Amino acid sequence: MYNSGILCKFATEIATRNMKFRTEIPTPEYPFHISYQDKLMLLGSCFSDHIGNFFQEMSFNTLSNPFGTLFNPVSIATALKMCMNPELFNEQYIYFFNEKWISYAHHGKFSHPNKETFQQNISQCLNRAHDFLASADYLFLTFGTAYCYRLIERNLIVANCHKIPANRFEKKLFTVEQITDIYRELLPQLLQFNPKLKVIFTVSPVRHLGDGFHENQISKATLHLSINQLIDNKSTFYFPSYEMVQDDLRDYRFYATDLCHPSEAAVTYISEKLTDAFFTKETLERMKEVVKENKAKGHIPLTGVRE
Repeated sequence: MYNSGILCKFATEIATRNMKFRTEIPTPEYPFHISYQDKLMLLGSCFSDHIGNFFQEMSFNTLSNPFGTLFNPVSIATALKMCMNPELFNEQYIYFFNEKWISYAHHGKFSHPNKETFQQNISQCLNRAHDFLASADYLFLTFGTAYCYRLIERNLIVANCHKIPANRFEKKLFTVEQITDIYRELLPQLLQFNPKLKVIFTVSPVRHLGDGFHENQISKATLHLSINQLIDNKSTFYFPSYEMVQDDLRDYRFYATDLCHPSEAAVTYISEKLTDAFFTKETLERMKEVVKENKAKGHIPLTGVRE
């Protein structure tokens, strides 16, 4: 028999104890703040689209994924090189497949049956990205996976396979050394192209389970190790969006129905962390005004701003 007095005392201690049921990631601090006068450019995985949409909804001067969604760091680096020098986009990236012209450097949304229209769309994309990057204040790069696909016949790392038969590609996992070598060469070029630019790396919390459970972990670890070697906290920084989902929220309630992509609630949570980390009080006040303006226009704003 249990002693009722002991049980009552134990229950009282439990009720009054300050218990924690999750490990909340501390809001990171940076030696700068983002304001409405700044220009923000984002490249990378579909998580970049989420954060880019948030910035755009809040009326920041933003260019998000001008090439469409990019997943691996090598294709992201190729896109940045083309942004600096649009002439790098040439015939090796163009292919006619399934009655459409496609770009191996771009998302499928650029595909078009008319080659002239296709090339015009690509040219407009490159010119806009070139001009924006030249005057951008902040560049957010979101790495999704360390796996990539090499088009065998052209020895070309592609950003998108465009549903071309798999036997024409070789799947490979980039090493930490390969990724860091590419970006150690690229980052000085970016800073020469735009000396005021600050680069903020992040790893997408999206789970690439199509690669396999263990393989996804290896891929994410490779990205983390690579970024860790590229951070100097002067011109290159890290934002822990991956940790916020994996180690803080850490629950399938915060995933979409596919159990791979973060849910709307998770994106909102990370958006709030972004505002806490990067924005001044004045910027936050302006954002609240933007939310009210969006509501007045009948828009449904992305909730990432605390009232």
